[in-house]
Amino acid sequence: MNTKNEIVVHFGPAADKPEIVSALEHLTKLHALTIDDLYVKWEQFSNQKNFKNANLDPVNLDNFKQYLQLQIEKRAAKAPTTFNHTNVARKPKPVRSVNGSPTLFGLNVSKTPTLKRRKMNDELESDGKSKSSPLHFSTTPLSANSTPGPDLNSMAAIPSQDDIQSGKILDSLNSNNLEIATGIDVTDGTKLKISPYYDPEKYHFRTMRQSLIDVADVLDEQIEILSNIVQNHYQLQASDFGDPTIQAQSELYTVGRIVPDSSSSEDHLNEESLALETSRMGGVGRRIRLDLSNVNEVSFFCGQIVALKGKNANDEYFTVSEVLSLPYPDSPTSTLEELQETSNSMNGKPSKIVITSGPYIPDNSFSMINLDNFVERINTEIKPHVLVMFGPFIDYTNSMIAKGTIPIFPNLKIQPKTLDEIFIKVMAPILKNIDSQIQVIMIPSTRDTLSKHAAYPQDSFDRKALHLPKNFKCFANPSTFQLNEVFFGCSNVDIFKDMKEVTRGGNIFLRNRFDRISEHLLQQRRFYPVFPGGVRKKLLPSSTNSERTYQHISGADLEVAYMGLTEFVDGFAPDIIVIPSELPQFARVVQNVVMINPGRFIKPLGAKGTYAQITISSPDLESGLLTEIKGESSVYLHNVWKRARVDLITI
Repeated sequence: MNTKNEIVVHFGPAADKPEIVSALEHLTKLHALTIDDLYVKWEQFSNQKNFKNANLDPVNLDNFKQYLQLQIEKRAAKAPTTFNHTNVARKPKPVRSVNGSPTLFGLNVSKTPTLKRRKMNDELESDGKSKSSPLHFSTTPLSANSTPGPDLNSMAAIPSQDDIQSGKILDSLNSNNLEIATGIDVTDGTKLKISPYYDPEKYHFRTMRQSLIDVADVLDEQIEILSNIVQNHYQLQASDFGDPTIQAQSELYTVGRIVPDSSSSEDHLNEESLALETSRMGGVGRRIRLDLSNVNEVSFFCGQIVALKGKNANDEYFTVSEVLSLPYPDSPTSTLEELQETSNSMNGKPSKIVITSGPYIPDNSFSMINLDNFVERINTEIKPHVLVMFGPFIDYTNSMIAKGTIPIFPNLKIQPKTLDEIFIKVMAPILKNIDSQIQVIMIPSTRDTLSKHAAYPQDSFDRKALHLPKNFKCFANPSTFQLNEVFFGCSNVDIFKDMKEVTRGGNIFLRNRFDRISEHLLQQRRFYPVFPGGVRKKLLPSSTNSERTYQHISGADLEVAYMGLTEFVDGFAPDIIVIPSELPQFARVVQNVVMINPGRFIKPLGAKGTYAQITISSPDLESGLLTEIKGESSVYLHNVWKRARVDLITI
C-alpha cells in the first residue's frame, strides 16, 4: 500500500486530494511520523481545538502544522539547557550472541556454562556502575505558605468559540432500530437491579509494596493461562509446543509475551525491534528476537500475549511462519426464568443508563456551572435509571491544583482547607441534588485526589467519607457489575491512548484503530493488556550536567502483582465495555460486544464535552433478538449489541 492510499484509509475520502495528500505526506517526513501516528495527532488536535468537524481543508491544515510546531517548542522549552554530549550521543549497541554469550534482557542466553563472559555494554565501568546519567523522578509539592487563589467569579472558564447546544446528539449506534427510552418513572416502581460481579475485598491491598517474585509470578501466569486456551482451542498436543530460544530445524508452537529487544528501543518499536519473552515452563523466561519477514499481517504491542508458529534455525532469531489468532471469550447467558423476572421487574419497558467521564471542571477554573446544569437536566429531562460517573472528580493534574492557586468560593463561609473538602463542600452538594430514585455508580481514577489508592487496579471510594447519600454506590476500578441481566465491564485507564501498535498489512491498515484495540482487549481477556503501562512525564531543568530529572504527571500506575483483578471475571466478555479515553468519543460493536468511550465531560478550556446514553430494550423471547443455546438446560445469549441503542450527546 503506497503512502497516498494509507492517507486516504486513515483520514477518509476527504483526504483524496493532491494538495491534502502532499501536505500530510510532507508532515510525516518533517516530523518523522507514521501515517497512523499522524492520524492520532490529528484526532488530538481536533479534540483539543473543540471543533465540531475538523474538515481537511487548507485552513485547518495550517492550524494543524502550527499545533505540531507548538508541541515541539513546548518539549524543547522543558529540556535542560546543557547536556552531557558524551552521554547523549552514545547509544547502547545491541550485542550479538557469540558462542552463546548472554545479551541484554536474557536474549540468546547461553544454554551451557562458559568460562569467558563478554562485557555486554562498553559504557559499564570497571566497578560495575553505568556511566550513563541516572534518572530521578520527583513530584512538586504544594507550598505550605502559598497565597490564596483568586476569587471563583474571576476565574470563569473561557467560553468556547464553538458553542455547542446542550443535548445535541453527535453520534448514535443502532438508532434505526430503537427509540430513546423515556427513563425512570417514579409512579410505576420500576428500578434496575445493580449487582457487583467482583470481590471488593481483593482490592483492599496496600500499594507500593510489590516484590519481584510476585510480579514475576503474575506475568508468568498470564502466559500459561493463554497457552492452555490456545492448546485447547486448536486441539494441539503438549509435544507440539517447544522452547523458541533453543536452536532447532523443525517448526514448533510457542506462546509468549511481546517485548522490546533492548531498552533503547522501548519508546520506538518497529518490526525489527520486537522479541518474544517465554514463560518459565516454555523457555525458562528467556527472550528471543523475532523475524517477521514471512508474515503478511501483524498487529503487536508491548505486553501482548501471542501464539506463534515458527523455528529458531540460527540461534539469533525465531522466524515466525504463522501468527495464531487467540480465541475470543464466551458471551454471558441467562436462563428463561431470569430473563422473565427482569422483564417483569421493568414492566416490559426499556432501561436507560447515562455514562459520564471526568474531569468535571475545566483546567483553568473551578466553575461547577456545567455540572450543576447537567444535574438539573438529569432530574428533569434525561431521567435515567442509572447514572455511571467515572473519575477524576478532583483531578490532581489540573493546572490550578498543581500550582496551588485554589480560588476562594464566595458562597462558603468557611473555605475548604484540603482537596477532599473541595469535593465535600463544593461538588458533593451538587451531586446530592440528583433525584434519590436515580441510582448513581462512581468509579475512581488514578488521577483522583479523593482516592487513597492511586494504583491500578484501584479500590473504590468511601461513600460515607465523601458525605454522599445511599443512592450512590462506589465501585472499584476496574469492575464488572450487572444492571438487571446486562453485564457491564468498566475500566478507567486509557488503553486506547496507551497502546502503541506495530502493524503491517493492508487489511490491518483498513481496520479502524479503535476496533483493533478493542479486539486485542477481548483476545487478551484483560481490561489493560499493555505492559509496561503508559506514563506521562515532563523533563525538568537539570541542576547538573550528569542528572536528568523527570516529573511524573500521571499514567497507568500498574500494581502488577494484582493485575489478576483486571482480567475478565469468569473468563467471559461483558455485554458492554466502557473505557473512557482522551481520544474522541465513540460507540462501536466489536465481536458482539458494545465498546463505548463517552468522552470528556468538560474540555480543558471549559468547552462542553459529551456523555453516553444507553437504551436497552427489555428481554423478550418473541422479539427474536435473543439466541437460544440448547443443552441440558437451555440458556439464552443476551445479544445486547442488538437490543441496545447508544447516543453520544453534548452535556
